[in-house]
Formats: sequence, structure tokens, C-alpha cells
Amino acid sequence: MGKNRIYTKHQAFNTAYAELKNNSKDLNDGFDRPKKYHHAPDKLDIFTSYKGYFYWSNDLYASSTLLIGLLRDIYDKSEKAKSSWSDKKNKLNSILEEFDQLRPDLEDLYDDISEFQNCMLATDINEKQAQIEALSDQVRYLATLENKIIETCNRKLYEISSSRITYANLFIAVVALLISALSLYSFR
Repeated sequence: MGKNRIYTKHQAFNTAYAELKNNSKDLNDGFDRPKKYHHAPDKLDIFTSYKGYFYWSNDLYASSTLLIGLLRDIYDKSEKAKSSWSDKKNKLNSILEEFDQLRPDLEDLYDDISEFQNCMLATDINEKQAQIEALSDQVRYLATLENKIIETCNRKLYEISSSRITYANLFIAVVALLISALSLYSFR
């Protein structure tokens, strides 16, 4: 069963790299410091101006925005899922499975954003803080959504389990009461 990935490791960088390679006539020399932070330092040779880093940042931002949308949908489903005692846990478990399928995309995106930020900080680009902060905000929002999904599902699963235990205990108490009443009645 193949899953279409939303984001794969190094996707944003590879997109920016292809863009720069196609437009390599505009490039200057320089920007060697970021190479020590990158998974493929030789590919950074054409990242010699702010353009390449902005292409890279924009692709990371677009991918994170797409993942935010998907996580918001999952969170909305988790909020709408019922936690009454008669509901099955299957709905919440399927929501958690859907969330779990995005984990590789999220981990790869987090790694790539960190790599981008380290490389960007090492450049001579003057206006780098805006790009770095925008991606940091995206990471914080993604992490918040992840936590909300997990907390909501766990709380609702706990409510289902608690209510089932309560009803089971109530049933046992009623049966015990009936048995006691029957035994008292039969001894008379």
C-alpha cells in the first residue's frame, strides 16, 4: 500500500537547487560557511546570493503550510469525535493512524528547516532573520497542532474507557444487589 508523501527529506532544498541550477548565470562567488551545516555541501556552490535561500525558504514554508492544513483537518476530526461510552474507539484510533502517517513528513520537514536555518545563519545575507523566524513560527504551530491532536484523542479515549468501566461497575453492582435480594428472599 503506497502512500503519497506530502514532504520528503531535503525536498525544499532540492527544489531550490534545481531553480538555481537552471538560473546559474546570475550567481556570484561566496557563501562558503553554510557548507559545514549542509547534508550536501557541494550542492551549495550555486547558493551564492539571497535568491537561492529565499527559494529554499519559500518551499519549506509552502510545505509546512500544507502540513498545517492537514493537521488542522485531523485536529478538527478529533474534536468532533464523540467520547460517549457507547462509541467505539475505532474512530479515534483511525484519527491517530491518519496523524501517524504524517510523522515521516513532519520529521523530514523539521530536519530540513533546522538545516536551512543553520545554513542561512552562516551566510552574509543581511535580511535573514525574517526567513528564519517565519519558519520557526511554522514549526511552533505544527508542534502545537501535534500536541493538541494527541491530547484530544487521549482525553477522549480515556473518557470512553472510564465510562465503560463505570457502566460495567454499575452493572456488576445491580447484579450483586439482585443476587443479594434473591438470596434474602429465598432464605425466608
